Amino acid sequence: MVAVKKTVRIPENHKISIEVPEYVRTDQMGEVILIINDAKSAEDKSTELKQAMNDPLFLDDLNELRKDFEDLDSNGW
Repeated sequence: MVAVKKTVRIPENHKISIEVPEYVRTDQMGEVILIINDAKSAEDKSTELKQAMNDPLFLDDLNELRKDFEDLDSNGW
């Protein structure tokens, strides 16, 4: 199996063409996978973290985790 990877920006017409290397036989089957990177900016992530610190459900989850590990933390390793 051979993998060919290329990162591209999606153009306005939303069409991407693929150049297949010459060593690939004609009529050979191949698989094309499009993975969209929907990454958020560092600023967006920072804003979400700040909002989480005021989210009662998030804070309850953190407290539950802290309680769950309290016993383990009190035991020496």
